Amino acid sequence: MRTFEVISALGLVAALAAPARAQYPGKGPAPLLHVDDAHSTCFFDLHPELTQAEFEEFATELGSLLRFRQLADTTTLGKGKVDVSVQYASTPVDDSKGAWNNTMSHPAADHYLGQSIAFPRLVARFGVSDRVDVGAWGGLDPRSNYGMVGVDAKIALLRQGPGRPVSVAIRPSITSLVGPSEVWAGNASVDVSVSRAIGPLSPYVGAAASSSLAVERSKDVVLDPATGDNGVVYAGLAYRWRALVLSAEVENGALTSYGLRIGTRF
Repeated sequence: MRTFEVISALGLVAALAAPARAQYPGKGPAPLLHVDDAHSTCFFDLHPELTQAEFEEFATELGSLLRFRQLADTTTLGKGKVDVSVQYASTPVDDSKGAWNNTMSHPAADHYLGQSIAFPRLVARFGVSDRVDVGAWGGLDPRSNYGMVGVDAKIALLRQGPGRPVSVAIRPSITSLVGPSEVWAGNASVDVSVSRAIGPLSPYVGAAASSSLAVERSKDVVLDPATGDNGVVYAGLAYRWRALVLSAEVENGALTSYGLRIGTRF
């Protein structure tokens, strides 16, 4: 058991410490990047080449980055219980698309977004009642110009027990992009998920309706607010041992994301 914990922790540390890829990871010729050394990594910066269609695509795909992911089984904590964790999600993006190349700047001509935009987020949850949790999360990339904050609520519709083989919950959430002066974006989602506890393991699946909004504030472009709606499906596995909580999840929507969470519950 201790070996499992150590391997999991080391895996998380390795993911967080992994350096950005210097080579273009996509297919086809590498795009010509917008270079600006204002930050040490890629940052949000709208450019005159950005079109309304690209901005609409950007709003939709950015929703996959902003979404408050579940990264836990369906069960609620219980009244007065607290869960604190670190969540890490990786979302691959395509630098060559104008939706990203014309909304970002880079510190060097070969400093691509890579195969993902990713940084850790802190998550805290509190059990308001036996059937309702509320949560808050947030994160900031100190090397760039953006972060995100969000809130959610998990409401138990069905709890596993005699005659009830699974737990079912609904979870509304909202998240806002913070930091960039040239663009604001937000995401609102409503999830429905199902899980079944098998000893310390709880596999779960879910689906969500996700909507995003992006508003430009740049002097370089004049664009209407952009919206994006899409469906999301995900599957994950949660593990709990004493106060330790681990979970991993894959989510498919406008983009595909991979998530990992490690935390404690008391």
